[in-house]
Amino acid sequence: MSNRDSVLIQTLAEMTPGMVLDLEVQEVLEDGSVIFSEGPVPGLVLRASKYHRAGQEVESGQKKKAVILNVDMLKLEVHVSLCHNLVNRKAKKLKKGNEYQATVQHLEESFAVASLVETGHLAAFSLTSHLNDTFRFDSEKLQVGQGVSLTLKTTEPGVTGLLLAVEGPAAKRTMRRTRKDSETVDEDDEADPAVVVGTIKKHTLSIGDMVTGTVKSVKPTHVVVTLKDGIIGCIHASHILDDVPVGTCPTAKLKVGKTVTARVIGGRDMKTFKFLPISHPRFIRTIPELSVRPSELEKDGHTALNTHSVSPSEKIKQYQAGQTVTCFLKKYNVVKKWLEVEIAPDIRGRIPMLLTSLSFKVLKHPDKKFQIGQALKATVVGPDSSKAFLCLSLIGPHKLEKGEVAMGRVVKVTPKKGLTVSFPFGKIGRVSIFHVSDSYSEAPLEDFTPQKIVRCYVLSTAGHVLTLSLRSSRTNPETKSKIPDPEINSIQDIEEGQLLRGYVKSVEPRGVLLGLGPSVVGLAQYPHVSQYSPAKTTVYNRHLPEGKLLTAKVLSVSHQKNLVKLSFLPGDTGRPDVFPASLGLPLLKQEERQLEAEERDHEGEKEQKKNQKRKEKNQKGQEEAPLPSKEKSEPQKPRARKQGKRPCLESGSEQERVKKQKKAAPSEEDDSGVEVYYREGEEEIETRVLPTEKQTRPAEAPRLKLSSGFVWDVGLDSLTPALPPRGESSDSEEDEKPQQATQKKSKKERELEKQKAEKELSRIEEALMDPKRQPESADDFDRLVLSSPNSSILWLQYMAFHLQATEIEKARAVAERALKTISFREEQEKLNVWVALLNLENMYGSQESLTKVFERAVQYNEPLKVFLQLADIYTKSEKFQEASELYNRMLKRFRQEKTVWIKYGAFLLRRGQAEASHRVMQRALECLPNKEHVDVIAKFAQLELQLGDAERAKALFENTLSIYPKRTDVWSVYIDMTIKHGSQKEVRDIFERVIHLSLAPKRMKFFFKRYLDYEKQHGTEKDVQSVKAKALEYVEAKSSVLED
Repeated sequence: MSNRDSVLIQTLAEMTPGMVLDLEVQEVLEDGSVIFSEGPVPGLVLRASKYHRAGQEVESGQKKKAVILNVDMLKLEVHVSLCHNLVNRKAKKLKKGNEYQATVQHLEESFAVASLVETGHLAAFSLTSHLNDTFRFDSEKLQVGQGVSLTLKTTEPGVTGLLLAVEGPAAKRTMRRTRKDSETVDEDDEADPAVVVGTIKKHTLSIGDMVTGTVKSVKPTHVVVTLKDGIIGCIHASHILDDVPVGTCPTAKLKVGKTVTARVIGGRDMKTFKFLPISHPRFIRTIPELSVRPSELEKDGHTALNTHSVSPSEKIKQYQAGQTVTCFLKKYNVVKKWLEVEIAPDIRGRIPMLLTSLSFKVLKHPDKKFQIGQALKATVVGPDSSKAFLCLSLIGPHKLEKGEVAMGRVVKVTPKKGLTVSFPFGKIGRVSIFHVSDSYSEAPLEDFTPQKIVRCYVLSTAGHVLTLSLRSSRTNPETKSKIPDPEINSIQDIEEGQLLRGYVKSVEPRGVLLGLGPSVVGLAQYPHVSQYSPAKTTVYNRHLPEGKLLTAKVLSVSHQKNLVKLSFLPGDTGRPDVFPASLGLPLLKQEERQLEAEERDHEGEKEQKKNQKRKEKNQKGQEEAPLPSKEKSEPQKPRARKQGKRPCLESGSEQERVKKQKKAAPSEEDDSGVEVYYREGEEEIETRVLPTEKQTRPAEAPRLKLSSGFVWDVGLDSLTPALPPRGESSDSEEDEKPQQATQKKSKKERELEKQKAEKELSRIEEALMDPKRQPESADDFDRLVLSSPNSSILWLQYMAFHLQATEIEKARAVAERALKTISFREEQEKLNVWVALLNLENMYGSQESLTKVFERAVQYNEPLKVFLQLADIYTKSEKFQEASELYNRMLKRFRQEKTVWIKYGAFLLRRGQAEASHRVMQRALECLPNKEHVDVIAKFAQLELQLGDAERAKALFENTLSIYPKRTDVWSVYIDMTIKHGSQKEVRDIFERVIHLSLAPKRMKFFFKRYLDYEKQHGTEKDVQSVKAKALEYVEAKSSVLED
């Protein structure tokens, strides 16, 4: 025998049924069964069937407690169960020979393992006691989950770990209800123990019979009645009164011990819990369903009642959308956030929390508004996806239509755009930034987070996505208050001279685009943007970012062009200028402003004509553009027009050339004959273009143009010379032609030019030395990173500069250069660059390139920081699957770091996976040392308050403080969270508890001061004086103790 086999046999021998193990989930199979990790012994399989998962949500890597049901030595399999009543057995003394109710947990060929209902102990009993027992139909064989009656032969487990028992008569077998996947797993969903566990006796009742019985127990939705001969019957809440007042609890009218007369209206099968017709052969073994309605007691039952069986699914189909029904609250499901109700004994329904009320107060604390067993009037929405329940609504409309007001839940916040909202009907809607509020603000989406409940007005149902509004004027039209920012849905809603507010869309060459509504944009031309004249467009981009809130005056509205012209000038809006005076920008004169506006209009028209001609040319399929004529070149190339009109070089006299040189070229260096005529035409053009172009742009050199065919011996007079850009001269012309005589400048003129040049040079030097100056080229960035090589901010700006030009490789090169340049002592600066590189690869690279960068970053930095940064990158880019996988890796590698557990919990809560987040907290408490438990629980409680269930958060805080009452940091966090999310009464209750604790005087002073500040802000003068009196009382009590 090998060493491995001996270890395996020894391990199996030590495992006995009833033993509780701590196991780690390895895999969840498609059939719902769970495979656990094999531990130290390879080849050993530990398995829990779908039934023994007990409806628990499990995932790979999760730790669970399980009890062993059976050990199969031949197959090397260990069958385990996660059922809580088996894992946590009750210590109760058992008596030998007594009969106990049990549930079958595991079946083998010759024996079965069952658990006692009362205690959870495991007992083994034989399946065959007679030769006839070996021949049974499948319907007669035992099944897992079936109830049996066992007589104990031993009361202590032997070497097998099991009690020994024998089964009672087969007639005492019962079937527990089979739970469907669509149903929630909860102890409250189990049927009444008096009904399920008790032995169902045969009866001779028929539908329509009148019976008399005694009330045995009263439940919220049904009453258990004991009839003659010990027969158990049920009365559902819907069969107690003919007219049920809304808000009442019908079952409360029947008290325990009261004698009632009822009529049999049906029978409930113990296996399926469905109604059976009287003709059914199993009807005599059902629980009679009774009714005490006066209308049913008076009539002849056999004629009044329908004795034909209809399945619950068929009954559900009979309900029409929009129909009003009376239902009875069974429970509030905190996890799924819905009310579970019963319409009839075999028809159940669900009311999503968002369909319970239009009041935020009710949605925040539904348990205070609704009571178990309460009668509710609901509107049928339709069957749910599983068709096993009815989906109901308490707020009226059964579908979303234009003009309806409904409650929704925020699922996504898109910066500068708006919100995405989901509804229980499966619909998705979008809220524009202009419909968030009646009054615009600088940060309109600041108060919105995923999972927040909002009250919405449906503007449009066109398409798959609804158009919504959160404006109070829409959702609460009865509160007639002033609307600071009216709705702008079309250009017809705008009038000339009107003052409007909007959000900056973008900065364009023609001006600034301002969003006035979801589909309406206005244009403010640069002369109407500011009274200042910035020299660089970067000033506009820096002070007018996208999403900035501005006030504008409507100058004109053109319905034909669909254009709205705006003005931001202080004289028009009465608001400060968009540029602060501290920038020291030059003022723009009125004449220049008017000329510039006209010029920009003219340029816009030229650009439109140019685009139209380009489209026509593309449509004709011309591959090569023809030589431009004078008319075509006029709007686009004014220089060519001037060249065409001027005389040839030889036709002009020397005197004329000197005159023009004096006028157009004051510098002695600019003495080219060609340059003289070029400048003459250029001056006229520049006087018109200069106001709009603040920066001097280098002119492109015109191509050489031919006025005739391509002939070698043609005269030079027929050629249009290619002119160099202004400020440059042709060296070849200087060599070929003598310098033209120019008049010498006076000493005063030369001195003025020298001063002007010095001022220009000084201005350039000051601009380069200005720390607030934004770099505009790669050379500027190179100078900056040379002066501050360890500044990650500069390197990141350098990368962003290349990314704006879509130069991905250059951005990567800058990042690699930064990693080599930054000193190894600057760990945080290096980490910033690594994070930027990870972001770059996530957005523009492949998964392979991202993985390589991530592996390198882990080698050169603290691994945990890199892991957390990548998880944040995945989350922000909505790659939730990758983020979840990365968090699972982190939990295995950094299981002793509480930050990882808290981050993962927050991630799950933001995704709406509250139950998974709860499991993460439990796993964290199992893995982390005890000293970290309080901080982890407090942090998870904060997350619950912000993103999850406020009641659960409160329970976590209360539980922690009951164990650690002197943890003032937890008290402080609890107070902060309650002030933000709770009521004033809850806040005052917490303060009252804190100030009566036995803490250090310094700590008590802190809490008294906070209490006093709170009352000054939210309370009355009486409340403030009360707190002062309590503080004085505390001081006097402490002083008396010291004196004694």
